[in-house]
Amino acid sequence: MRKILFIFTICLVYSFSNICLAHWLPKSELFVGGVGPGCTLEYVASVYGQPKEKRWFNSDGVRGVTYIYSPYFSITGRTGSRDPRPESELIVVGYTLKNNSLSTQSGLTVGIPYETVAGMYGAVKKEYDSYRNKFYYSYDWDDEKRHYFQPVMCFFVDKNNIITEIYVGTDW
Repeated sequence: MRKILFIFTICLVYSFSNICLAHWLPKSELFVGGVGPGCTLEYVASVYGQPKEKRWFNSDGVRGVTYIYSPYFSITGRTGSRDPRPESELIVVGYTLKNNSLSTQSGLTVGIPYETVAGMYGAVKKEYDSYRNKFYYSYDWDDEKRHYFQPVMCFFVDKNNIITEIYVGTDW
């Protein structure tokens, strides 16, 4: 019995420490210019107008479109591949921002030092994206209804740890 209690205690402490070390952003930080995950593409168009280009995709059980407003800003909406809803009703799942034309509610934007983010929300481990050949810091967002397909916010940085790109998106 003592051994089982000891193992249970170790597991509980390990689980608690992992939860305490997680760094979460408020959902409002995922939005730039009032647009972010959960909005419809119709709403995006009402805020930013029609995009300069659209890139459609349909594979692996998902269907969607990326609205490209400039080489520095794009927004992606998507749904299941069998979902018949029209483009305007697709739900935003993420965006890419590569300049400081927009910022989050608290002023996070491209061009600021990562230390600003770390000072507000805690430092996280620097990771490497081999596909983009860049380093980044990744945060989850705080939501009582957390689920597997929840977007993350990534801050890509240069060699001086200055943010060069903000990406919000999911893995699917």
